[in-house]
Amino acid sequence: MNLLAQINGRTYAATTIRHPSDFASPFSEGLFPCLVWDHQGRFDKAQQRDVAKALLDAGCRYAVCGGKECEAWHDSFDWEFVERHLNDADEVREAEHIMTTWHEGETPDEVAFFFVCNTNFDDHDFTRYLVLHIGADETNDDVDAAIRRHAG
Repeated sequence: MNLLAQINGRTYAATTIRHPSDFASPFSEGLFPCLVWDHQGRFDKAQQRDVAKALLDAGCRYAVCGGKECEAWHDSFDWEFVERHLNDADEVREAEHIMTTWHEGETPDEVAFFFVCNTNFDDHDFTRYLVLHIGADETNDDVDAAIRRHAG
């Protein structure tokens, strides 16, 4: 885990995975939004669903998807949520609700701004924020730097 910023009671952390089984939440408890930034577009749909499952299990309640294949990442969260809660009562679905967005063609700065400033919803006022890099390349620094800039 890479600590990006701690400011105004909020913690921003980043981690990189190269395979779905690499994911381990840096947060021991609580709900959080996650910015999923795919640098290479190499995960297939099943691998994307595995990551979505792991993030939902860890407490992700807002998935902001950027970089390559961002619409497919968005869909993986939505499908995983539907599959989990299709037959649940309304109150259960609402308690587990996840928001999702994808940001095709947007820069790391634009997506970071959205992630830092627009992911609280309903009764959620998050204090922990996770940036999940899928693969890595030179834009890793761009995404992390933009989070630091907008968090500050």
